Amino acid sequence: MAQVSLRNVSKIYGGGVVAVQDAALNVESREFLVIVGPSGCGKSTLLRMIAGLEDVSSGQIWIGNKLVNLVPPKDRDIAMVFQNYALYPHMTVFENMAFGLRLRGYGRREIDHRVHEAAGILGIEALLDRKPRELSGGERQRVAVGRAIVRKPLVFLFDEPLSNLDAKMRVQMRTEIRKLHLRLQTTMIYVTHDQTEAMTMSDRIVVMNKAVIQQVADPLTIYDHPANRFVASFIGSPPMNFLRGTIIRVGEQLHFNEGMFRLPIVEEMVARLSAYEEKPVLFGIRPEDIYDKLFVTDAPTDSVVTGNVEVVEPLGAEVYLHLRAGQHALIARVGPHDRPEVNQEIDLVFDMGKTHFFDLDTEAAIV
Repeated sequence: MAQVSLRNVSKIYGGGVVAVQDAALNVESREFLVIVGPSGCGKSTLLRMIAGLEDVSSGQIWIGNKLVNLVPPKDRDIAMVFQNYALYPHMTVFENMAFGLRLRGYGRREIDHRVHEAAGILGIEALLDRKPRELSGGERQRVAVGRAIVRKPLVFLFDEPLSNLDAKMRVQMRTEIRKLHLRLQTTMIYVTHDQTEAMTMSDRIVVMNKAVIQQVADPLTIYDHPANRFVASFIGSPPMNFLRGTIIRVGEQLHFNEGMFRLPIVEEMVARLSAYEEKPVLFGIRPEDIYDKLFVTDAPTDSVVTGNVEVVEPLGAEVYLHLRAGQHALIARVGPHDRPEVNQEIDLVFDMGKTHFFDLDTEAAIV
């Protein structure tokens, strides 16, 4: 298997439109790396440059020990799975999977072995004689993946392969692709706009926004220690709550002052926030770190804030509470039995050990 290395890679289209800016990234051999970000952030362009479908404006792309900037796609030893499956409608499943091998001059026996081997891995052996129009969306996606598997490439590239599937099938295919990676032990780079896919499938996540890589880390590090406000807001559902306020000192203790309430800063955060005393900051807390005081034993009284319930969303295993506290709207993710009435005031407990602070000007995390 092969490493993939991007060394200060940029893509600039005509008119000076920057699609990817100075991307530096190393993908380890056998790693499952997910590139995630909103539409138009440059993630698919980055993948297409690795595949050779887009020229590089500057920088270098290495696959293994080979510089591939000028190497055509067919010679890069990669296989790509597209969003729209890209199956030939007049060919059977077998013929679709075998087509690339035939172009490369493989013999009939080797083609037959590889196609049946891949079909067995994906559970589509019974579909080999069918045409794409006779398949469901999930089955077509398996065929597209199978067409990549038969190549036995150094690197697999996936460009939003599940976006055309319904929610239930996406969950199933997520699991199957992850199991496929564990079985094949090959390098996979997967592009998606869905942060749930990124969190559940990847060894590491690359978060992109506005053509720039914002953070690269394993899923839990991305979630627990976002590098900036964008990463904090993009990863997590519901998204992180953000409150504007000021760091103030009350006696010997630092507090976050929202204007209508204040919250004590825990000891382990004091050192990094002392330089922001009397300065405005952005305070972040995830919905699951806000609790209804009725359901918390021994809640610290100095971390309690009164909120007014505006919307209650029961989701079975959990409930989303949309609230107004002080000058800000908040979302709390609480247990299934915690269902206050709309317009009811409840006491909220903030878990101050799980809060985040961001510079108001740069939006970078204060660490």
